[in-house]
Amino acid sequence: MKKITQLSIVILLLIFAFLPFKTVASEASLSPIVVYDVPISSLHPTQAGIGKIQISYKLTEYLANDAALTASFFEDFNEDNGYIKGNYLTADTQTPKQDKNLLKTVNMREELGALVNPALGSLSVQVVIGPHKEYYAIDGHHGSNTNQLIKEMTGLGYDKINVAVIADYSDLDEKTFWQTMLAQKYMYPKAYNVATHQYETISGLKLPKQMNNQLFVNDPFRGLNYFWRSTAINKDTISVPFAEFYWGEFMSRTHEFDDLNFQTPDDYQTAFERGNAIFEKLIAGDAKYTYLFSEVVTQQYGITANQIGLQDSYSAAKLAKQQDKLDTAKAYMFSHPNLTTSNQAVFDGNTPVEPPTSEDSSTDDNTSTSNDETSSTDSADSSSSASESDTSGSATNSSDTATSSTDSADNSFSASESDTSGSDTNSSDTATSSTASDDSSSSESQKNSSEREASSSTDAAISPAEQTHSSDKTATTQIADSTLPHTGDSPIQFWLILLGAACVIIAGIKFYRLKE
Repeated sequence: MKKITQLSIVILLLIFAFLPFKTVASEASLSPIVVYDVPISSLHPTQAGIGKIQISYKLTEYLANDAALTASFFEDFNEDNGYIKGNYLTADTQTPKQDKNLLKTVNMREELGALVNPALGSLSVQVVIGPHKEYYAIDGHHGSNTNQLIKEMTGLGYDKINVAVIADYSDLDEKTFWQTMLAQKYMYPKAYNVATHQYETISGLKLPKQMNNQLFVNDPFRGLNYFWRSTAINKDTISVPFAEFYWGEFMSRTHEFDDLNFQTPDDYQTAFERGNAIFEKLIAGDAKYTYLFSEVVTQQYGITANQIGLQDSYSAAKLAKQQDKLDTAKAYMFSHPNLTTSNQAVFDGNTPVEPPTSEDSSTDDNTSTSNDETSSTDSADSSSSASESDTSGSATNSSDTATSSTDSADNSFSASESDTSGSDTNSSDTATSSTASDDSSSSESQKNSSEREASSSTDAAISPAEQTHSSDKTATTQIADSTLPHTGDSPIQFWLILLGAACVIIAGIKFYRLKE
């Protein structure tokens, strides 16, 4: 009986020993997986706003008289795709010659068939796989939009890009998916309404369905943030997503911009100067602005000014260079009407979404938003000239805190708001820009959306070394589940592994004693 008892204990110990290893094996690696040549048109945005003044400047850098691509284009494009300063790999994973000139003259992927080595260069476009196995870009919106727009405006450049898949949430229902995206800060569910002079939480149904310049709200603060760099902001020290949007929320809450409608170059110039003055005082420790930043950003999001790039000192010496960039951007933007539009339709009939009930959370809603519901937001002609209002910003100011908190945002998307979302990861802001020309129509957007849904039904997996994405613009690529982080990942797995190891040791001792 004693031996039977001991044998039973050994068996139980072995069972418990292997349980943690089975759990760990089912968990995913945190290393990003590179997927090549993904059609930009297949990426779902995770934010509603882009800075079109910033995009305008990038277009002047990338296009030589709108007729040829510049060295700056190729350098930024290749770096966005993961090829940095000659550090690229051939198909046999051997590093070829360090020819930095190639980076500035050709598409590295097209010329060499190069493979990205994540240890040598990071990709600016990071994506999460969501419901229906579709890609949701959590950063790189400006760069992707720029490339798409250049292709449509001139026929030059490329409409595909390499992406880094950092998480696979495709096993979640759509309501849980959006709540997870919000909790992880992988989306930004607000947009600046120039008519009310504040950032408003918007309905998920109003978010853009694809990368298209005409579908986005023009956020002047998001754009001007690019020109406040070097004087007040160091982009290299930004450690959280959405940094420019947080700065925008702070700036708008000062109410020192409420008289601007951003429909003229002068408005951008005035805002640029006022922003610099505010930054200079904030850096110097001005009590008024320090308190306001804490109230608007730190208390709501738990984010400090240093985390979103605030410099230790204001660099007035860099101001002239940034002013020259802004002057160039203003001239280009206001000579191209498609860059001055803002899709204000996202704010029309935008009613708050009720938090999900317990009954709602028990249902699995995987139904895509209908094209009829979304087509109204895809109109390319939805720009508006917001009237100036000295009082509307103050009158609506009290609602900012309630609507912008991240905790409440976790419940702001219902299951029906499933096809879009908003986020901008600012640590990789080297490439910036917009997408789509004036003649982009809502029917075309609907067509692309429906084609993407149809193509997402395939379940084929792709390994990191596979180089080619489907040539179909609307195709989506599947990644093996075992290589990606899932929401089920947990730190307790470390302790389970230790426990398993201990169990194995004890089991060995028991077997040894039984033999004796």
